[in-house]
Amino acid sequence: MSERLYLHIPLFNELNYRQKILAQPDTMSYNKGYDLQLDNYDQKTGCIDFSKDYWTDWYSRWGSQASKRYYAYIIQKNEQLPIGDAALRYDEEQRAYCVSLVIEAKYRGYGYSEEALRLLLDVAFNQLDAEKVYDDFPKTRISAEKAFQKVGFKRISDEIVELTKDDYFSKL
Repeated sequence: MSERLYLHIPLFNELNYRQKILAQPDTMSYNKGYDLQLDNYDQKTGCIDFSKDYWTDWYSRWGSQASKRYYAYIIQKNEQLPIGDAALRYDEEQRAYCVSLVIEAKYRGYGYSEEALRLLLDVAFNQLDAEKVYDDFPKTRISAEKAFQKVGFKRISDEIVELTKDDYFSKL
């Protein structure tokens, strides 16, 4: 589907890449200033401490690809290197899957977000049988806004963009 990328579900012993990107202030700058109720979140930098103490609990919820969750590294095919991560989690309140997409700062600006989103949408609609996917971010995040629009998401409020299964398949 993508010529440059593929998704790889990491093994437990491969979580060091997740640890690395969550600790990078330039990569996590989009995450600054939120009122997240996490003991390992730094509000000033947006970084999240993902030291090995957190791995077992996190992997039990995400790594096993537990029901209604999906997590993968975004791998650049030519170099066989991870350039970010992608996730889906079912949100009961929204009755939809929430998208999480992080491209490492040094790989931004090359169109990878759009490609990674397309791969993630394929998982959501073809493997998880999602009816709708969404993400929650302000319009002021211009690059995210553009990437999500390019793959068909529509802004439904000041904070939320969504894509339905019907809209996704009608554009293929």
